[in-house]
Amino acid sequence: MNASPVIEHGSFGSSRSSSAVVLVIEDSDEDYEALERFFRKEATQIRLMRQPTGNSALIYLQECLQTEDRSRVSLPSLILLDLNLPGIDGRAVLRSIKQNPQLVQIPIVVLTTSNNPRDVLECYQLGANSYLVKELDVALFNASIKTLVEYWFNAILLP
Repeated sequence: MNASPVIEHGSFGSSRSSSAVVLVIEDSDEDYEALERFFRKEATQIRLMRQPTGNSALIYLQECLQTEDRSRVSLPSLILLDLNLPGIDGRAVLRSIKQNPQLVQIPIVVLTTSNNPRDVLECYQLGANSYLVKELDVALFNASIKTLVEYWFNAILLP
């Protein structure tokens, strides 16, 4: 399991986000580091957990379901999922999570470089809750992630 450091400081986000865990399923170190920099800069109280492959993510989620010690491992409040992963790709991960009755309630945001309409349609058909194309420009990337965090952790209630 490849857990990332916990990021817990600051005021961005509501008190609802203080115990939130975001599982980032991302193989690119560069893309993950961009996310991590955003969370550090915005000083959220959201814990990031990274899994670099689809297989490791599914194993992590199974461990979450099987553990009784919720202080050590907890189900994520939100999943950020890259489509193009080594081994089991993002579509298969999405399908597997949405077919599991114990995981189906976890919102999944596809965060990918693909803006192919077929990918978008397929992901929504598989149960994605949102589809966000990774911006190449840092300012635009940060703005889109800020909107994502504000929506998922401030505007709505999560299970």
